[in-house]
Amino acid sequence: MRDRGTQYQVICICGGYGFPLGNASAARITIVGKALQQAAIGFLLLHCGPSPNAVNSKRSGIYEGIPFEYTTSVRRPENKLARVLVYAWALVGLTIRLATLRTRRPTLVYLYVADGPLNLYAGYLCKLLGIPVVQELCEWLQAEPSWSAFNRWLYRKSIFKLATGVLVISKAIEQRVITRNSELNLRLIVHRLPVIVDAKRFAAASPVSDAVLERIPTFVYCGTWLKDVLFVLRAFSFVKLRGFNSKLRIVGGWNRAGMAAILQELQERGLCTDVVLTGVVDDRTLETLYKAAAALLAPLWDDDRSKTRLPNKIGEYLASGRPVIGCKIGDLTEFLVDDVNAFLAEPGNERAFAEKMIAVLQHPERAAQIGRAGQKTCIACLDYRVHADMLATFFSDCINQHKYRRSVA
Repeated sequence: MRDRGTQYQVICICGGYGFPLGNASAARITIVGKALQQAAIGFLLLHCGPSPNAVNSKRSGIYEGIPFEYTTSVRRPENKLARVLVYAWALVGLTIRLATLRTRRPTLVYLYVADGPLNLYAGYLCKLLGIPVVQELCEWLQAEPSWSAFNRWLYRKSIFKLATGVLVISKAIEQRVITRNSELNLRLIVHRLPVIVDAKRFAAASPVSDAVLERIPTFVYCGTWLKDVLFVLRAFSFVKLRGFNSKLRIVGGWNRAGMAAILQELQERGLCTDVVLTGVVDDRTLETLYKAAAALLAPLWDDDRSKTRLPNKIGEYLASGRPVIGCKIGDLTEFLVDDVNAFLAEPGNERAFAEKMIAVLQHPERAAQIGRAGQKTCIACLDYRVHADMLATFFSDCINQHKYRRSVA
């Protein structure tokens, strides 16, 4: 590994996702930070805006070795005007902190904001301060009907022109960035980083004993995408209609509209006593739920969003050693094979997904074997230690290229 000492620092800027708990974005930021720290690159997270999850209460601290700060209060105000003022103050705090931190040593901003005004503001602020930017692209949402005109404009040019490098999660996004880079005649450094995880943490206490498993076989889904939650509920209803005694546990937090939709689906399908909604949980509880699951669920769709992404939970699921039920689409098919190290159904097919759930219930020993094979794949391909040196080289190359451009400008 190249000897970098601690000469570089990376400052991650993220929006109102919440940190350190409660969402996939926080998990990916944490694991990227740990990988860089292993390569002796400093890492700090600046959270611009309050947390939507009450589970986060500290304005600053250290989580899994990652120092973090909120540039405003942690709690999100209920009043809309108060929220606007809080976010405006968050930008002031961000500006002050970046201006202060950049003077200490060569600094790069890892921009974990892929849309909205904050992306544009942070990009131009870094340009003004002379700080290189690595843009995170773990999804490509331009095909989504809800994608705003502002964001479509942002992706035509600005988001790429303001960056020195782009960190992408899939081959599909990588190819699109390379094409855009060529069209705009830029010199972006592009690096593909799949889902990575601290496999040792989630693999602890494996193999799972029968005593750890739920008395009634319980499937676990972790996530907040409402479309996926409703898919899982419909698939689970097919399992119940086939007469299999099982339960479903859903981990995540939703707004009032989302919760109302979930409760309505439960009532219409008669699943109220068979489904447990846990809300947002801490990491230790999440690990326990993974370990106790009959299988872990990760539905995907036959659409552009699923083709271009890799759900962060896939890495955590696999590392736990429990069987994973996913879908045959996107980059996960490069390392997961149906009935070998995972169960893979046709994307967007609820009945096919339900059949995989039934296979787990009918053949629990075979399912456990597949879960262990998935864990081995995760340790070999997705553990952050495997990617740490290449990731650190990418970040340091972005710093050095930015420095060179400024010197010859």
